[in-house]
Amino acid sequence: MRWLWLKKTQPDRPWAGFDLQVHPNSLAMFSISVCSIVGSGERTLFWTDRWLHGKSLTDLAPALVALVPKRFLNRRTVLEALTNNGWVCDIRGGLSIEALLEYFQIWDILNEFQLSLGVEDQHLWAPSVTGEFSCKSAYVRFFTGAVEFEPWKLIWKSWTPPRCKFFMWLAILNRCWTADRLARRGLDHPDRCPLCDQADETIQHLLFACVFARGIWFSVLSITGLQQLTPNQDGQTLQEWWSQAQFEVTPQCRKGFNSLVILIAWWLWKHRNSCVFEGASPSYHVILQDIQDDAKMWCMAGAKGLSSLWP
Repeated sequence: MRWLWLKKTQPDRPWAGFDLQVHPNSLAMFSISVCSIVGSGERTLFWTDRWLHGKSLTDLAPALVALVPKRFLNRRTVLEALTNNGWVCDIRGGLSIEALLEYFQIWDILNEFQLSLGVEDQHLWAPSVTGEFSCKSAYVRFFTGAVEFEPWKLIWKSWTPPRCKFFMWLAILNRCWTADRLARRGLDHPDRCPLCDQADETIQHLLFACVFARGIWFSVLSITGLQQLTPNQDGQTLQEWWSQAQFEVTPQCRKGFNSLVILIAWWLWKHRNSCVFEGASPSYHVILQDIQDDAKMWCMAGAKGLSSLWP
């Protein structure tokens, strides 16, 4: 998008005449983000730029603009269009009643418009207070109206291997292939949770509500002196518990706690897979040893937050 801005504001650059390949979404975002203040009209496109009361003719007269060939849409400047009403010659085909009404409306507006010869056109980047383009403002603009994923920082800002972060992201979004998801698609699935054999398997149950899992949470958190944070059966989800529990840990230990949460969830998932695909039996001793070994490896690999928490 930066190239579009430079091409618009500095058309004298050697590469400005190149036909740059731009994704339609980027082009549409750029079009609605740039407003033009017309001076001489030499550097503002008549049909597509937003120069008339902050809008483009595409917005004001869509039925009329639909009759203009593309070769004129992307080339006709305001100066050319207003000279001897040259814009009228761009219209091709018969006018519908709607297009005719728009034609008269635009005619009246343009009759009151005066060019300022010798004054350069100005182009303003609407998302910025200064009117200058920045990649940051363009990035933010693309995500306007997006649904915020609340625990993103807990996952992506924690020190863990990338595959563990990716797993945790899928788990929070309920995108792991547990029995409930497999059943909805008519696929083979365990009848009960492979770890406790007491309830139907969902990712929330497996990592958070399962009696086997809660025993693991208690044992591992006890090693760090945080056993009071062990999840209980009060209807909370893993995401809700994690968001609250992190604030019950001192700021110095918070990063280590977040890494530990992902570590425990990761090994519960791996242990579950061993039971399902390799015929292993659930074992407190095995999974606790795996978690402790991995915790030491993470500390050696640079998990400073976890190092301050792990004995």
